[in-house]
Amino acid sequence: MKHAGFARVALAVVTGVAVAGFASAQQDEGVKQVEALVKASSSTVEAISLTKVQLMKTMDVYNALVAIDAKDRKKLYRDLQKEMENTQKRRAEIMTKAGAMTSEADTLFKSWEVSAAAIESPSLRARSEERLKKTRANFAEIGAAGKRATDLYDPIMKTLADKVRYLGHDLNADAVASLKPDSEKLNKDVEKLGRAIDDTINNTNANIDAFRPQ
Repeated sequence: MKHAGFARVALAVVTGVAVAGFASAQQDEGVKQVEALVKASSSTVEAISLTKVQLMKTMDVYNALVAIDAKDRKKLYRDLQKEMENTQKRRAEIMTKAGAMTSEADTLFKSWEVSAAAIESPSLRARSEERLKKTRANFAEIGAAGKRATDLYDPIMKTLADKVRYLGHDLNADAVASLKPDSEKLNKDVEKLGRAIDDTINNTNANIDAFRPQ
């Protein structure tokens, strides 16, 4: 009987250790999932920022091309085409990064749902579910930022594409001079775009910080 009692105690201890170990592993995995989402979200923000840098580089070439004292417009025209292509690649990178970010979020939220449901305390379970809901809302803002950023670039890129087509068969001083009013408006639109992108980046970083592990 003594041996049986000891065996039960030993089993209880081993079981308790196993459960504690399992819970600890779950917590570690949860932290890793949050960190992975933070990393993926930060990569999306970086892609948005790099696209802005590339667009500004494209505009520098465009403004050099349409300048009255421009030298070798044919080379500048080719450079502009290349920079526009690079800008489009950067825009596509935003969506690629956003897709990876969404995948990490799905993994985290599914795991969080399972973990919250396993909490025995009703009050703690409710709080965990509320935290999950809030984190989902923060992430929804981040997810929307990626699409919003690519949409912001769209009208500028279409305008630039029109300018390239316009000059494609008419790359002379008169044709360039005729673009002056359009170019002034384009530069103002790009300035507005830059401010909108900066706002998007700042708001997105704030939402990332809201669920970043401390």
